[in-house]
Amino acid sequence: MRWRRRIRYFYLCLRRLPGEPRRLAWSMALGVFIGVTPTIPLHMILSMALASLFRLSRVIAVMGCWVSNPLTIPLFYYFSFKMGQLLLFPGQSFSLPETFNLLDILRLGWRINLALQLGGVIIALPIAIIAYFLTYWGIVRYRTRRARKPNRALHLSQSPMPPSGTEA
Repeated sequence: MRWRRRIRYFYLCLRRLPGEPRRLAWSMALGVFIGVTPTIPLHMILSMALASLFRLSRVIAVMGCWVSNPLTIPLFYYFSFKMGQLLLFPGQSFSLPETFNLLDILRLGWRINLALQLGGVIIALPIAIIAYFLTYWGIVRYRTRRARKPNRALHLSQSPMPPSGTEA
């Protein structure tokens, strides 16, 4: 139940941030894109730096990179690697060399990392596009609903209070 409350809190914070909905949605898409790519120690740093460079919301970009968490990272990395392996090294399998040879291990690591990075970019792109449209839709929807609601403070009675018995 506690995680539901936190998700709702972050959702409300996202909707209430000031700014143009398109720029806020771009910020979210940037953060999600970086969060899905296999750059795990640099997610927040990269999202803040690129958001600053493109003059987007750093807060939303960091919130977007939270799409990568201990539950989703194994899935993202597995599918990223498989996608990169399929595109770069079709039909090849990766295995450790029979004997310890530093050069062979470095080559294997390079090939695995290359497959992981390329697959990560390919997997991250459609997820970031979906995040853009969902964020844009959510912000616009929230703001139009909020604009339609009457301000309750203004609908209070504007007439002065009737005089009390001693003043009448």
